[in-house]
Amino acid sequence: MASRIASSALKRIVSNVEVERKFNLGPKFTSLFANPTGYQEKVPFVLRSHPQQLIRDTYYDTADGHLSELGMWVRKRSVDLLPLNPTERITGAKDGAQWNAKLRLAGHYMNSQFVEFDGRMDVSREVLRITENKKKLEDLQVVSDLQTRRSEWEVTQLADKIAPAAKMTIVVDAVTEAEAEVDKERINKQTFNHIIGEVELFQELITEGEDDAEHEAHRKEIGAQRMKELEEFMLSHPEFFSTSPSPIGKLSAYDTWKAEHA
Repeated sequence: MASRIASSALKRIVSNVEVERKFNLGPKFTSLFANPTGYQEKVPFVLRSHPQQLIRDTYYDTADGHLSELGMWVRKRSVDLLPLNPTERITGAKDGAQWNAKLRLAGHYMNSQFVEFDGRMDVSREVLRITENKKKLEDLQVVSDLQTRRSEWEVTQLADKIAPAAKMTIVVDAVTEAEAEVDKERINKQTFNHIIGEVELFQELITEGEDDAEHEAHRKEIGAQRMKELEEFMLSHPEFFSTSPSPIGKLSAYDTWKAEHA
């Protein structure tokens, strides 16, 4: 009977692991990637360009910022694809804004390993779990509302002509306040603007016959492996991915700007 109960607790678990490293846009990166048709012959790895996106992220937290202190970021995200021809209409996301959460496994603001949760049900469950049932998703409040114009490239082949171990993307985010957050009295004055680059690796992890603790240990192991690969890739191409001075993420930059303009 005991073995039957134990075996029933073992299940198929699926999670999404994301590792990322931020970088500053140096002159060489800007000059090459500004021309979407001219960069490919001048970089040592193979890229596939993706359509630009217009992303709106509305972030939620407790009044005292408890979730972010625990390494969790909760947001509602909507994504519109930007047309190649600026005279065409923006193609909106059919499903509207979606709930999403990122939970840091390791690292810090510049180099991070995350597991992601999508959909209201999964995000709500994780909020309850990480706060030990003290807070529900409905208890959170809006802490920032940002709009990002994202340029994205997928790395399909590394310099040694081998494909990355997981999906690898290079993104450049130009971030401002979303229209709903802009104070009408200062709309023509100084507003928040920030540009940051990231190289990211994504991997779906599926385990069979493992409990939650075993899956989490496996997830952390995969995250560490992918971070090592990401670091090696960026260090091999410092002319594109500058990390001095230390890059600043959009939320850190926004919090600093908001404090200065309170």
